[in-house]
Amino acid sequence: MSCDISTGRAVSCKDATGGILTVFISNYVSPLDQYADFAQTDNVISALGSAATPYVVYKFELRREMASFSSAVQSSPENGTTFFEQTLTMNLNKFSQVDADKLRVLAYGRPQIIVQDNQDNLIVMGAENGCDVTGGQVTTGQMFGDRNGLEMTFTARESLAFYTMTPPSTGAGAYPFTEFTHITVNS
Repeated sequence: MSCDISTGRAVSCKDATGGILTVFISNYVSPLDQYADFAQTDNVISALGSAATPYVVYKFELRREMASFSSAVQSSPENGTTFFEQTLTMNLNKFSQVDADKLRVLAYGRPQIIVQDNQDNLIVMGAENGCDVTGGQVTTGQMFGDRNGLEMTFTARESLAFYTMTPPSTGAGAYPFTEFTHITVNS
């Protein structure tokens, strides 16, 4: 593995918006690169799952500006180590007992997460090691206009900043996984 860069980067246009559109959560099964029919080039996943073993995700719809994603480099020159800490924080309004139970189950497991941002980027968290719920709470405010809902923070530590997935286009799969016919999306 080379430690030298081979290209630069030009200033991009100012046409992007931040924010998370939707989160898809899957139960951890194995590192994705060992999953059925996995294919990637330059950390962009182009195939995942098969007819015999589809990759199943659960869709969490979000209101605008209620979630954030980051991938921070953690590097130690003294130890010669580098990894990336991926963090997703999402807020779901109007909590219920079902939501509290989901938080508990997610905290017990180590799911893999696909984040769809407002640019239709599909960012994979925990592809190798899964994610942990590292924070969360169910809250209701004091005043009528205060927030009533659930907050969850997921953290993953990976050797790559993140994988992305082939962006949506005109393929046969369900949006936003139009290029992935073997990803099953459940609500």
